[in-house]
Amino acid sequence: MRVDHQAEGIHLPDIDLWLDAREPVGANWISHAHSDHARGVHRCTYGTPPTLALYRMRVDVPEDARLCALAYGDSVLHGEAKLTAMPAAHIVGAAQLLVEWRGERLVYTGDIKLQRPLCGVETRPVPCDQLIIESTFGLPVYRFLSCEQARERMVAFARECLADGATPAFLGYPLGRGQEVVYALRQAGVPVQVHGAIARYLPVYEEQGWQMGGWEPYEAKAGKGRALVVVPGMRAYLEASGRNVRVAYVSGWAALSNARTRAGAEFLIPYSDHAGFDELLALVRATGAREVDVVHGYTEAFARILRAEGIAARGITHATRQAQD
Repeated sequence: MRVDHQAEGIHLPDIDLWLDAREPVGANWISHAHSDHARGVHRCTYGTPPTLALYRMRVDVPEDARLCALAYGDSVLHGEAKLTAMPAAHIVGAAQLLVEWRGERLVYTGDIKLQRPLCGVETRPVPCDQLIIESTFGLPVYRFLSCEQARERMVAFARECLADGATPAFLGYPLGRGQEVVYALRQAGVPVQVHGAIARYLPVYEEQGWQMGGWEPYEAKAGKGRALVVVPGMRAYLEASGRNVRVAYVSGWAALSNARTRAGAEFLIPYSDHAGFDELLALVRATGAREVDVVHGYTEAFARILRAEGIAARGITHATRQAQD
């Protein structure tokens, strides 16, 4: 199946389907609802129900727009092609797309991780002939904690700070990491205040079974005796507030040696909603794909590693996005 990588996104010309298009197109698959993947209003948009719900919240989508929801394992015909959504364990609703056309099987992962997430459905590798995989962390330095290890470190840091009379603050992106941190802390009974940019998406997670009950809205002059879950842009404000705030950085980038300085954080938790290096290799091997296009992140470096294993891989460098991790 032909794959055309363009500035607007990835196009499958044989079936006229776009994958995470950046500009308005005819038919488009949205792998997940981060703004670097879910953009524009298209004539026809495919995605999982949570992804489409978040897409409507983040993009001004007309009420009469044609949205085709695919639950995990569900399929739909797009012309001669059969499209099937499969879990990707990135953020809520994230999905791989299996395209079956004239005896060929192509899988587009979107952002993906192999380890079980704190909030989400575990990834199941999908056998295919062609694979398009994102390689945000495609170097051996990126190896991450399991969700159990990350939860233990988050809860221990929060409890230690609170016991010392300090306010633990966790930095999280508005969609994805923020909700996972809230979930981990609330499941452990830690009192939490949540920034509004993160809180607005909590109901979508709860609708999928990830209960966050008991959290409070973030208030600038309150928070004593509670952990804070705020967006990264709040770090400087917290430092200038004069309060005894201790900051934790929960991210894949926390695996880097300079992460503490970069993040301005005291405590590092290398946990990601993307696959680490070993996970990416395991995913590719499990699919059995003969041809692999590596997109986003360390594309050519990871493609070279795959070619050393005898896989026909190419790194696509012109379609780089800023990863939201």
